Amino acid sequence: MGKPKDTNKLTIDEKLILVKEPVKDKEDIIRRLGGLLFSNGFVKDTYTQAVYDRELVYPTGLKARVTGVAVPHTDTQHVNKPAVAIATLQDPIIFNGMGAPDTEISVDIVLMLAINDPKQVVNVLRKVIFVIEDDEALKKMLAATSKMEIKDIMHAHILALTKKFG
Repeated sequence: MGKPKDTNKLTIDEKLILVKEPVKDKEDIIRRLGGLLFSNGFVKDTYTQAVYDRELVYPTGLKARVTGVAVPHTDTQHVNKPAVAIATLQDPIIFNGMGAPDTEISVDIVLMLAINDPKQVVNVLRKVIFVIEDDEALKKMLAATSKMEIKDIMHAHILALTKKFG
C-alpha cells in the first residue's frame, strides 16, 4: 500500500527555476519551462504544446503593480504531479492579458503551473495570485540572483497564505 497522493502539495524545486533568463518571446519561455517540467517527470510529453495552444486562446498575462506576470498552464490530464516552474526574465516579453486578450502586457516573471487534480486548480491559482498581489514578493523575485532565493520567496509567501486561509 503506497502513500496517498498529496495533490495539495505544489512542488517548487530549484531544477524548475530560471533566473534572469534571456528569451525571445512567450513561446520560447513556455517551451523552456515546459521542458524543465517534462525532463524532471512532472508532466507528460503533451504538456508544453497544450500550454502553448491554451495560451493562444486563453492568455495569462497579468499586470501587477510592480511588474507583469504570466501564469501559463493547461488541463490536468497533461500533468503527472503538481509543480510550478518559475522564470525571471533578463528582458521583458509580451503576453496577452488574462481576460483581455487584445491587451499586451510586458512580463518579467513567468509562473508556469502544472496541476494534476482538477479540484486543486482554484486553490493553486489563489496561492499564485496571492504572490502576484504582494509587491514586496515580486520586487524580491525581480532582484533575486539565485534559484534558491526565488524558491525561498515563493515558499515564504505560500506558507503565509496557508496560515492566513488554511
